[in-house]
Amino acid sequence: MQKANRLLYLLAFVKLILPFFLQNPVYEPHRDELLYLAEGNHLAFGYMEVPPLLSVFAWLTHLFGDGMFWIKIWPSLFGAFNFLLAGKITVHFGGKSYAIILLFLSFIFSVFLRVHFLFQPNFLEVFFYTVIAYGLVRYVQTSGNKWLYVAGIGAGLGMLSKYSVAFYLFALFIALLLTPQRKVFRNRHLYYALGISIILFLPNFIWQYTHHFPVIFHMNELRQQQLQYVPPSSFLKDQLLMFFPCCMVWLAGLFFLLTARQGRPFLFLAWAYIGVIAILLWFHGKNYYALGLYPVLLAIG
Repeated sequence: MQKANRLLYLLAFVKLILPFFLQNPVYEPHRDELLYLAEGNHLAFGYMEVPPLLSVFAWLTHLFGDGMFWIKIWPSLFGAFNFLLAGKITVHFGGKSYAIILLFLSFIFSVFLRVHFLFQPNFLEVFFYTVIAYGLVRYVQTSGNKWLYVAGIGAGLGMLSKYSVAFYLFALFIALLLTPQRKVFRNRHLYYALGISIILFLPNFIWQYTHHFPVIFHMNELRQQQLQYVPPSSFLKDQLLMFFPCCMVWLAGLFFLLTARQGRPFLFLAWAYIGVIAILLWFHGKNYYALGLYPVLLAIG
């Protein structure tokens, strides 16, 4: 395991610096990045379309001089952390060097290479999806209550990153009820962890309430102008295309969870995946809304 961990940290460092060698310096920030950077000039507990966590990193970017390095370091850093968490899941499932290298290639030859270089809420959303999954996986493996708090903190910070994390939390709730892991609901530490997540998210909820929930207006406008034109067939096809060189890895992870005896304790992760995909199909979600689901499936695959 020590050898696998050394390789994992080395590849995480490569994951951190690689995007800086792939983008030509002639390119300026993406237009959406400019929006989120502007929010760093007006720190608040909420904004019309997104929660406030990304604006903290925008503020730090301004503090450090607004250079391209500081704009890009945050998604690159969280991308490296995301790979580390997924790699830890792989190691805890018994994966060694080959599995870690396969996971690394899955992060590099997929949509994550782009997500982890754009200053947009997606890099935070995907990371906290993985934190929640990691906490629950480790709780099932060890019965340690501290992992419920990891999942709870991940849920609270995730909701401060992007509201679509709520889809995952709802799907996990249903998935846990449908599997033997429903016994977690008898653990009082789950509710303490839930309380922490609510406290973390509460300032943004209060902000939305006092401003008459502008996010609802934003989502209605988004649905009318964009989402209604996303066909379900295109959404499903893109789940493969976004990971085309490595889609067999996450598909293997999903198949393992659904069919293997060793995967039975973690079946709730598969049902949560199916649940979120179903919700996004119902609401005509964009393809990348589901990205947070894939690190844990890649890790297990």
